[in-house]
Amino acid sequence: MISLIRVAAAVNKVVPADSDGCLKNLWECVDCLKEDNPDIIVFPTLSLSGRGCGSLFRSAVLLEGCRKALENLCILSRELESYLVVGLPLEDGGRPVSVTAVLHSGEVRGLIPSFDAPPEMDFSQFSHRILPVDTVFRCGNLSFSVLPGDVSKLSRRMHLLEGTGCDLVLVPSYEPASCGSMALGRDVARQVSRDHGVAVAVANGGAGDSSSPYLYRGWCGVWECGTELCGEQCQGDSAFCLCDVDSDIIHSQKASKAYRDPVFSAYGGLKRGLLRRVARNPFLTGRDSGAMMELFDLQVRSLADRLTSTGMTRLVLGVSGGLDSTLAALVCAKALALCKLPPECLIGVTMPGFGTTERTKGNGAALLEGLGARILEIPIGDACRQHFQDIGLNDEDRGAAYENAQARERTQILMDIGNMENALVVGTGDLSEAALGWCTYGGDHLAGYNVNICLTKGMVRKLCSVLAANGVFPQLTGILRDIINTPISPELLPPDENGEMVQRSEDILGPYELHDFFLYYLIRYSMRPSKIYHYACIAFSGSYKPEYLKDRLAFFLRRFCSSQFKRSVETSSAAIDWPNLCGVGFTMPSDLRADALLRELDSGE
Repeated sequence: MISLIRVAAAVNKVVPADSDGCLKNLWECVDCLKEDNPDIIVFPTLSLSGRGCGSLFRSAVLLEGCRKALENLCILSRELESYLVVGLPLEDGGRPVSVTAVLHSGEVRGLIPSFDAPPEMDFSQFSHRILPVDTVFRCGNLSFSVLPGDVSKLSRRMHLLEGTGCDLVLVPSYEPASCGSMALGRDVARQVSRDHGVAVAVANGGAGDSSSPYLYRGWCGVWECGTELCGEQCQGDSAFCLCDVDSDIIHSQKASKAYRDPVFSAYGGLKRGLLRRVARNPFLTGRDSGAMMELFDLQVRSLADRLTSTGMTRLVLGVSGGLDSTLAALVCAKALALCKLPPECLIGVTMPGFGTTERTKGNGAALLEGLGARILEIPIGDACRQHFQDIGLNDEDRGAAYENAQARERTQILMDIGNMENALVVGTGDLSEAALGWCTYGGDHLAGYNVNICLTKGMVRKLCSVLAANGVFPQLTGILRDIINTPISPELLPPDENGEMVQRSEDILGPYELHDFFLYYLIRYSMRPSKIYHYACIAFSGSYKPEYLKDRLAFFLRRFCSSQFKRSVETSSAAIDWPNLCGVGFTMPSDLRADALLRELDSGE
């Protein structure tokens, strides 16, 4: 897949002031990487000499040896299709200068000056052979630049690449080690990749170098838009890490949309396998208990702010005993406490209908009782039957009107209670339901304010689990755990003869984890359907067959496009997490058809 560029960051063992020994060890690293067919291999600056040479950098023997080592490296790499980026000292007008050479197919395509060179080197002038640091090279559909120097200073140098359209920043470095220096360097690289929407590959030299007056510690890593793809620290003679950088992801996030013509371009060939982790639930990747609690706090504060701004002192919430309304109830309870309002200012309404089971009804009531809410139970069966009679719907018809009438009746009850009590109606719909249009237009689709809309179904489940595990609501721990283990259902069809629910959302839609996966890559990175399918096959290998993944992706695309009209008139909410469908960062027309996306899915495999 041409959008995937395989990048290796490597640290070779240096033999100080011995260019032949450095070259031998460097080429051994290249040999180890050849089988994986990388497109780009970046080594540290001064990787053909070491940094601790001191006054020997002025030695004609060292400078001539490095020049010959570069010539020999060109000979060795003639059959190599990878870019090789290596650092060395060269004589320039009688002075030693530190440069980074960019090689491809046995030829030097450019020499880039290095920052933070040892003091023995002179940078007052450069000859015409030296390219500026904002030079752009190209590999496949990815542009890269080389910014040699201490990685800890990378953020203050990124302005040098403004206007280049650079997708990948290669950082050959050779920074002396001190306590915390590697952690600082890695953090800087991650932050630069996130803030600028680029990939950053660092190769920091050190293996085999002098231990006086400085200590050097080799390490390397690759980051993409704030995510670490790989990283290694030298434990012996060398270290390297290898991963696939996705230019589609970078292009969707890159801060600068400018573009500069490259000085040299090479084809990034197809690769076997994929050298990057593809998480099954990217919405939850890297989110520990603390991060989930922060998200809960944002939900609470957003609702508290809305209460304060409207001047209302009561909340109305429909509680079904399911995950979404449970989380919304917990948010309501904390928001009222934050506003210094008593718990009975939450009016919890249970509205049993044709599909309500004793399990969900009991859990909903127990939840509200444990929160100290004011509880109303208003059955909707008789009202719905009267409505069916009024519109001429056969009692045996179990179609969309039968189901949606129940959702709209419940919304009408909540809205009217809100009017009577001068209370804000709190919506419970989540991001997964919004993406699939799994809600009733004019029914549960509406509320006064929605607190869950930025959370997927998987995030709602995890957050409820975290709240239970952390004892945030100690009186509700058992109830929360039972709700978490209850199958997801709208409960709009009558239960079976044993009182068990017959309608399960994932039996109809497919697993939410798949739809959340599809949604993330579609709206976070604007990824083409065939690429999403490719990633899904990797992430869910062994769990779902490829043909099933393709079928569910096509199903998702059709529902996602056809349901935009609901999202276009979505209930007010705060965009407390990204990606989301709140009209912040992602918009689309209400009448978009999925045809073009489905054709790409079929043709792009």
